[in-house]
Amino acid sequence: MIAAAVAGAIHAAPAMQTREPSAEERNSFDEFYREQVPARVSGGPSLFAPAFDIQRRRGEPWQVIARVDSAPRHHSPELCRQVRTSYLYDAKAPKGQRWQQSAAEPEWYVWLATPNVVCAAAQYTVRMDPAVANADATALLRQHRELLLRARLLFAGNSGCARQRALTFRLSAIEPAPPSNGAPAMVGMVFESDRDTHVRVAVRKSRGEYAAWNVNCAAD
Repeated sequence: MIAAAVAGAIHAAPAMQTREPSAEERNSFDEFYREQVPARVSGGPSLFAPAFDIQRRRGEPWQVIARVDSAPRHHSPELCRQVRTSYLYDAKAPKGQRWQQSAAEPEWYVWLATPNVVCAAAQYTVRMDPAVANADATALLRQHRELLLRARLLFAGNSGCARQRALTFRLSAIEPAPPSNGAPAMVGMVFESDRDTHVRVAVRKSRGEYAAWNVNCAAD
């Protein structure tokens, strides 16, 4: 029994390590962003400081990522949006060439706009897949609490979700959802819980009405 436990510990994945950016990394990114990004990005530089995500597994090189949010703008009359772009750091590259934009597409973060008010930074935003229609995203943002209540009723019939039925959830993303059992294409809502789990709720639209159709609590 002890031998098995030791073997399991040996083969377990190394714990993830994190750290704050060094002064050189911060200064390097500030210089890069001031000189390079405004020339390429419509609307000029961000008004917000970068958020650094730095991590590694023990014995591996550090992966340094800087993420920057654009200034808030109206995406539609009902939605405000910020675009989050990620940049990767290569410490071995020549000075002035150490930061490159990630190959991943920038992420959209949206929230409901206040009529006749200029968009300002919001405390809570929701990641929106660009493939989702603005009207669907607006409707789901307005109705997500009611749809979550309906989805909780579906948790009991899903073995992977039953234990999460009573958790506190927050809407974190809106994305396309695949058709289910011949149903038309649906919109997906991703909810994150206070226990670091998440639930995907497929929402069916019919004649302008939205209904929680099925749930999936499988880990990514």
